[in-house]
Amino acid sequence: MVATDFKTWRFIDSGAASGSRNMATDMALLKHARQPVLRLYHWQPWAISLGYHQQFSDIDREKCGRDGIDIVRRPTGGRAILHAEELTYCVIFPTQHTLQASSVNTVYRRISNALLLGLHLYGARSVVPVQSYAEHKIYGRNIACFSCSVNFEITAEKRKLIGSAQRRFKEGILQHGSILLGPAHEKLLHYLAVKPAPDRALQNQAICLQQVLGHKPERIKLKQTLVAGFEQYFHISFTKSKLTHQERTQTDELTKSFQNGEVLI
Repeated sequence: MVATDFKTWRFIDSGAASGSRNMATDMALLKHARQPVLRLYHWQPWAISLGYHQQFSDIDREKCGRDGIDIVRRPTGGRAILHAEELTYCVIFPTQHTLQASSVNTVYRRISNALLLGLHLYGARSVVPVQSYAEHKIYGRNIACFSCSVNFEITAEKRKLIGSAQRRFKEGILQHGSILLGPAHEKLLHYLAVKPAPDRALQNQAICLQQVLGHKPERIKLKQTLVAGFEQYFHISFTKSKLTHQERTQTDELTKSFQNGEVLI
């Protein structure tokens, strides 16, 4: 198998879907990946996603059911996120990509740099990547993803703006993450079975793009600048795309598994 840098990527703007369908779509794209993919999407209804190793007991499922909040387990690691006022990105590198031979941190860093450039193009000049790994031990003890910053994740005012998770499969690399647009993610605390320590409260540890900019971000414009950021950083061009018939069929099948809370390998 010959490694390549792939100068043309697929871009998929999926719009809104349920938690189980969003995770199923990411996995379906990975399983059929022939070239790199950038997918942007959001969640309807709002949903809490849990990391691959996280327990459903971390979440008050009765409260979620009462308020119409979905719960889904991600195929990647990390901690719990309430997907509300946000934009989610997914990046997939097939096994033939040269980054397959790179370390996890190298892939994180390169994707973060592309996201960072996109945010700067939007006008969020104050956002920066995390440079220290000091919070890794703290991160593992917290239920909420946005309670700590690690691994080149993007911050502003020393608070986390983007939470990401990566995992490697035989088909390639999958990384996806949540870009906070508004403050609704803070409502996650209402749905946790155990409340975090006061110094880990999301108001203290996380920040949304609305707070960074001083006004509500425009989702369409943000998508455009993120695409431009990836094109400029990776020196690639995008082909706007939709799911193929095979990918839609695979998504339908996997959605049922995610709805049942199954852990996918």
